[in-house]
Amino acid sequence: MENVFIAIIRFEQFIRKYMNKRILVLCLTVFMVFPSFAKYITPLNGTGVEITRYFTHKNGAISLYISGSLQNLDECTSTFRVYIPHDLAGKEVIASAALTAFVSGKKVGFHGSGCSTTPFWGGTIDVPVVDNLWVLK
Repeated sequence: MENVFIAIIRFEQFIRKYMNKRILVLCLTVFMVFPSFAKYITPLNGTGVEITRYFTHKNGAISLYISGSLQNLDECTSTFRVYIPHDLAGKEVIASAALTAFVSGKKVGFHGSGCSTTPFWGGTIDVPVVDNLWVLK
């Protein structure tokens, strides 16, 4: 009977060891297959871009026309403008910082994810969606 208990304990240890490795491999695979969706639209340590036009939409969203190059990692059809959604948490703070940069002529940097079309502009050109903004000195 003692041999049966020893065999059961060894089997249980084997299963735990095997399952832990299997779970680890599964977790690593998930992290490698599903990368982070948010991206730097302008490099964090870059020179930034200039806001040339600040446009507010009737739904509360904001379009910023920019001068300078963006990293188009989401492969939007255009990068002359970026979009700040009306329902973005903290949009008021981002809007304030963008307007301050626009008025003072300071450059800004962007972080975000995805592309968006705007019906006001015809709904045919998609531009980067911004969810973070910083002002450069």
